[in-house]
Amino acid sequence: MFSRLLRVNVRETLISTAVAAVFCLSEQSIADASSPTQSPTVSTAAPAQRFIVLTRPVKVKIAYGETTLPPGMRLPVVSSDATSVRVNYMGEVQTIPIAAARFDTSTTDPPDAAAAPTASITSTNAASQPSSAPASQLQVSLQPGYDSRMQGGDITMRELQMLLSPHCAEAVDLSGAGTKIYNGANYLMDPEQAASALGLGHAMPSRALVATPGFPRNSTYYIGYDGAFEGRFNRLYLVTDAANKLVAIQLVDEHPDTSSGSAGSSSRAWNTYNFLNARLRASDAMHVRATSKRDGNAIVIETSMSQSVRQRKGRGSVNRYEEKEHTKLFIPIPFARIILHCAQAGLSKA
Repeated sequence: MFSRLLRVNVRETLISTAVAAVFCLSEQSIADASSPTQSPTVSTAAPAQRFIVLTRPVKVKIAYGETTLPPGMRLPVVSSDATSVRVNYMGEVQTIPIAAARFDTSTTDPPDAAAAPTASITSTNAASQPSSAPASQLQVSLQPGYDSRMQGGDITMRELQMLLSPHCAEAVDLSGAGTKIYNGANYLMDPEQAASALGLGHAMPSRALVATPGFPRNSTYYIGYDGAFEGRFNRLYLVTDAANKLVAIQLVDEHPDTSSGSAGSSSRAWNTYNFLNARLRASDAMHVRATSKRDGNAIVIETSMSQSVRQRKGRGSVNRYEEKEHTKLFIPIPFARIILHCAQAGLSKA
């Protein structure tokens, strides 16, 4: 009897265990079936921005004139085909012959100037006038080859010479660190500090390379700010060196008040009406005036571009000039001497 009862208990235990196991397996299968499939996270990156580098000078039309884009200038690509490439220059789409450029395969982002190899200088005549500045003192940083010759741009370089040289004869501290430029913004200051001192708001999305003939080559950039300055200018540019330190400031009035007209007379016919963006007059119907003056240890270049328009007067009509753009460029004398050195090298025939 005892053995019979033992066999019954063992059999019931085995049956219970099997039922429990089946139940557990079924429950797990249901859980697995109801759980959503976990797929690996895939990050989709935006298409990389392409750039071209000009291999020769290219003339392009801009508002109220034309400008020459120099070799070595790097521009973002909008689109391209077998014969041309369309690029973004100063907020406008320009068409460049494909034979005048090469696609930049080095990187898709503008170079980090602070990390790039630089040449620190304090004088445009370093061989004859060695710097006596302490080694720890801030110095302007420029890329190797900053004063190499450029093709084209002779007009702008000569006009820079005429406007800057009369104010650079007097000796000043060639290191120039701390020289006042404009309203609390000083030479070799961090652009963020300068923006704070000037009460500037948000900058444009990125900085752009300055390609003006006479400015240190591949070594200066500008950051643009919109706003209201001195009661008439609608844009301000902070110009920085290769180490992202402030070297100049430009104000631009892109929409001058033309209600009173503008006189077209001047003792000299100038061509460059915006030195930071290398803008030149394109016809005799345009008139450019340029002046320069000393302001402390900085030089202020002021330009005005006017265009001839016909205006009815009585039964006839007369010509009058309407101002289309007005600029003020503030350059500390130490940096002005560097520009003069680059302009002289650019105009040399050697």
